[in-house]
This record gives sequence, structure tokens and C-alpha cells, in this order.
Amino acid sequence: MDRREKLALDESYRYYRDLDRGENAPELYKLVKCFKTVSAALKVADGDHFKLTKQLWRRMQQALFDRLITSFPGYVLVTDEGGNQIMPKTDFPDGGMVEFHPEGCRRADDVFRMEIKHLYPATQYRLSHAWKARGAMVRPADFGGPQCGEHGCFLKPVLLGQEVLNEESAAGKQQAYHEWWDLYWQAYCTSSRQEQTIIYRRMDELEQVWGNLYY
Repeated sequence: MDRREKLALDESYRYYRDLDRGENAPELYKLVKCFKTVSAALKVADGDHFKLTKQLWRRMQQALFDRLITSFPGYVLVTDEGGNQIMPKTDFPDGGMVEFHPEGCRRADDVFRMEIKHLYPATQYRLSHAWKARGAMVRPADFGGPQCGEHGCFLKPVLLGQEVLNEESAAGKQQAYHEWWDLYWQAYCTSSRQEQTIIYRRMDELEQVWGNLYY
């Protein structure tokens, strides 16, 4: 994946924090980059090198997806729990997956997925109504108005553990920097092509999450 298509994890956290505080308006390409970075971090967080609280970062991933689908026009594809595609203007499933394709994004990997059970309740409620009424195309207006459903009003989503997210994103950047340079010198000193390949792969994983670590 192209590093230029992602913000470093610490930058992604700061951007969403300011967005959550209402200090700036959502920007499509920044949200796209943030979502890709957090998704990349979650994929490699099982290793010994990444010390991330995955539950909290998954919540941030959910929050970024919610901002994307409620703030920008695009179209959605919906599959049920068995992986079968659901036709537009039919009943929205309780489980399965939503794919969001924002307008204006042209790269092949500009597809953003979230399990239906992880959508915010208000978003799921309004998306299900838009899906049944108009089909696959969604607009920000579909998610506006009172945040209430048939059984009462929805609570405003809150991103928990921000102190932990802030600490992990800042400390992780420093750790990644030192590890990247250690790997750099290991690759420089070894004469084994196979070992170099393994080292370069690990360096690339670090850059996918933490950005350019050369400087």
C-alpha cells in the first residue's frame, strides 16, 4: 500500500481528536488516510512490536467509518452474515457487512468496510431506512435530523480511552523510530539476501503505521 495514502498513527489520532471536539470540519481525504492507517495498525498489532490497546483503536476505526459514511456522498454494498449480497430497496439485515465507496475516491483500495453490528445505532437506523427507500446511494442528509428511532433517542457516540490513545500514539512513534533505525543497520550489515528481505518487510510495516521514519 502506498505510504502517501495514509497519515501516521499519531497524526491520525490528533486529527480525529480535533474533529471530535468540533475544531475542524471533516475532510474526505484526511479521513480516508486515517481509516487506512488505523486499519493497518490493527492488522499488525498482534505482533510483539506493537503495543496497542486494540479494543480502543477498533473503536476509533468505528468512529472514523461513521464520520465517512455520514459526512460524504457515495454508495454502499451490503452483505448478510453468510456473505450474500443484499439487493437495494429490500430489508436491511441485522448482521453482515457494509462497504462504503465515497464519491471522489478513485483508487482501487478506496473501499471502507464495517460490520453492521459495529455501526453506531443511529447510523444503522438511518442507513437501513435510506437503503430501503432509495437503494445504494447515500447522502449526508440521510443521517441528519433528530437522532431518534422507533424505540427512543440514541445517545451521542463517545470515543473512550482518549488518554490511552494519545499516550500509545506518541510513545509508539518514538519506539518505531528507534526500531526502524536498528533494522536499517541490521539490513546494512548482513550479507544474507533472505535476511534483508525479512528486515525490509518489517521496516515497511513500521512505515505503514508510523509514516516516514527516515528523518
